[in-house]
Amino acid sequence: MKCEAINLGKYLKNSSNIFFIYGSEVILKNHVKNRILENLSKRGFSEKITLTDENFKEIKSTIAQNAGGSLFGSNLIIELKHNNGKIPETISEIFTNDVPKSENICIIINSHSEKLSLASKWAKSMDEFSLIVECKKLKSFEEQIWLKKNLNFIPDNYKTEIVQLLSEMHSGNLVAQQNEIELLKLLYSDSSKEIKDISDITNHIISSAEFSPFELEDAILQGETKKALEIVGSLRRADAYSGPLLIWIMSKITNLASLAYQDKNPKVFLKNNGIWQSKINDYLIFIKKQNQSNLDLAQKNIYELELSLKGLIKKDFWSELESLIFKLGTS
Repeated sequence: MKCEAINLGKYLKNSSNIFFIYGSEVILKNHVKNRILENLSKRGFSEKITLTDENFKEIKSTIAQNAGGSLFGSNLIIELKHNNGKIPETISEIFTNDVPKSENICIIINSHSEKLSLASKWAKSMDEFSLIVECKKLKSFEEQIWLKKNLNFIPDNYKTEIVQLLSEMHSGNLVAQQNEIELLKLLYSDSSKEIKDISDITNHIISSAEFSPFELEDAILQGETKKALEIVGSLRRADAYSGPLLIWIMSKITNLASLAYQDKNPKVFLKNNGIWQSKINDYLIFIKKQNQSNLDLAQKNIYELELSLKGLIKKDFWSELESLIFKLGTS
């Protein structure tokens, strides 16, 4: 059975235990996978094994070993991350032999493929025994539906205007729209910060478009430490609530850099994790200047930044943030 990402909810409850995700829109692919995982969690799937291209030869044995129940007796998710080339035989064989029907195993195939033909024997079998989710570029009205679903933390009486504004500002760019959603979540999903007027939100969106906190990401990746410190100082003066945004950006940089550093193909990893093509080279250059211990320490520092912002440890948030930016720039 095949569906489009935006209609996933209609098919998810009645789907089998095998999912195939593909298409050109990385943000949608991430959303689809997360929704599938959330649904499986509710069904008691608490364990996950991830296999990537280099160890796909273990697919058959992993399924066989867990068909009667996992080592710990729990339901198991096997995620297959297909990042390179055409779909290998080790995946197509899942559907040409006896399709796994064990109730305790779920298989998620997350493919980099942008197109899929259902003409071959194995693909027809996959269409019969799995839920195939296509994550293609959305039309304008579909973007607005997607935005509305993901802005569920915004009061209903403000939502239409915010959806329209974000859609106009970032038409056809789900990555930018997702970034704006994440920033708004950091600012407004906390019930302690009441939204008193629509201008509370629109002013932030417009001002962030003129001087985006994501300029901090660019400055750090490009080694422009002085500029990064100037951006932090400016955001501190302009927005008393910018701390969570800055933590989120710092965490994004170090987490992605750390995972890409460990990956055999950092460029493909970054692309598959939603990094814009124009920023991938900046990330690769930044990663070359780091080592794993630097990135591990940075992640520890970011955790302490969050604690200091919440008042749980006695450290000056802004001084510690500036110190971390300086360390990353001189590594």
